[in-house]
Amino acid sequence: MKLLKLQLENFRSYSQHTHIFDPERNVTILVGENGRGKTNFLEAIYLLSLGKSFRVNLHDDMVEWEKPYLRCNAEVSTRDDEAELEVFYSSSPTRRKNFKKNGVNLRHSDYFGSLPTVLFHPEDLNMLYLSPILRRQYMDVLLSQTNREYLQSLSKYKQVLKQRNALLHQIRDARFKGQDVAVLLADLDAWDHEIALYGQIIIAHRSAFIEFLEKELSGIYREISGGKEHTVAIYQSKVLDHYLERLTERRDVDILQAKTTRGPHRDDIIFSIDGKEIGSAASRGEFRTLLLAIKLAEIDYIRKHRKLNPVLLLDDVFSELDPGRQAHLLEAIKDCQTIITTTELPTNCRKQDWDVLLY
Repeated sequence: MKLLKLQLENFRSYSQHTHIFDPERNVTILVGENGRGKTNFLEAIYLLSLGKSFRVNLHDDMVEWEKPYLRCNAEVSTRDDEAELEVFYSSSPTRRKNFKKNGVNLRHSDYFGSLPTVLFHPEDLNMLYLSPILRRQYMDVLLSQTNREYLQSLSKYKQVLKQRNALLHQIRDARFKGQDVAVLLADLDAWDHEIALYGQIIIAHRSAFIEFLEKELSGIYREISGGKEHTVAIYQSKVLDHYLERLTERRDVDILQAKTTRGPHRDDIIFSIDGKEIGSAASRGEFRTLLLAIKLAEIDYIRKHRKLNPVLLLDDVFSELDPGRQAHLLEAIKDCQTIITTTELPTNCRKQDWDVLLY
């Protein structure tokens, strides 16, 4: 996969901006002080990839001040094909999102995956030691880019989960009032079969990915660190199989709490180094090395499942890496198109190989 051209309209600091990528160079590096719009450039590509930002939740925050809409366009190529992509969002007079590929309007779910990307961002370190939500989001973004069944099942699962939780709340209230809940419980049986169907698909794909990660991670980590560490990644779930049975067993608890207490929406990844969970034992250097190893494994996973190289977005990651890790990263990504933001060129930079843009 390669970006050929990027056009931005009313996107953050870019009123009108066009960039044509150098076809002879895989690396584009944006160099300049903070606050000059470098990360906005990456964010626009990420929006074209996933239909959302990695910085904010609201599309309104990406629209240039006092403008009614934003538009991002890209021309991309693979070995066999070229395509034009567009993401449009209007904030007034009504809020509207629109996705196009080769001029054809698509649903977000059908557009998703048109531009596979891997993002390196300093805040990605939070994924390793903060809320499990971040680790689930990490799996969801990666697997949705590589597997249509996963993306569709995840969307259905979220819809059914919302409906099931609302029904659990209704049953609890009815019981408190002494009302007959037989009809509501019959409805719950139907929702349980639905959520179990989609939940098992999600769990199966996540488990397969973690198995892949488990095989790759230690070797990549040791190559970066130069040591003999053994890393482990475990998919932690209380419903790896027989999801419908687990729901039945937990039904009274779910009704009492008015929420679904088992399922992939509550699962996690546990990382450890030499037998110790990283949350309590890892140094910042180990966190950085592990994150880099995970991201490099992510690139390999996309290559394996999509048969193409993703576009890499590196936002100020060199400030988090020492020269040795910088060199390893640059060597590992040499076959992928990479867009980098930084305040200064890394020590291992070869300017003749890079398209350097000064901000």
